[in-house]
Amino acid sequence: MTQAKTPGQAFFDKHLERIGAGEIDAMVDSDYTPDAVLITFFNGFDDEEPPMTIKGREGIKQFFHKYMKTIGSIDVKKIDFTDNFDGKEGSIFFQAEFTCDLGLMKVGDAWTMKDGQIFIHYGFWASDKPKK
Repeated sequence: MTQAKTPGQAFFDKHLERIGAGEIDAMVDSDYTPDAVLITFFNGFDDEEPPMTIKGREGIKQFFHKYMKTIGSIDVKKIDFTDNFDGKEGSIFFQAEFTCDLGLMKVGDAWTMKDGQIFIHYGFWASDKPKK
């Protein structure tokens, strides 16, 4: 017997599906509140140092387009996921390992959800590869 997905797992799966398909604008419009905030420790940009605070959908779109251009494709190796998201409010947290153009990455993200979308996104990043 298969266990039904939680609303948080279904949201997360759709989020990853859109990223994998390169649908950044659609992902941000669907998954983030208009006033969302992304706070990230991503250290892969040559022209920006972590931590970075990005506000609003347009800024988050610009970040993700630049991020995906920097890391290339994502091949997920492992995901640990937990949530208390009921489809409207709550939180989602995950840790993942994946390979990309920068090598093996270890990340952790925490999302505070409001009205069924990400309101605050904390992103943590660990890379052994030195910056260019």
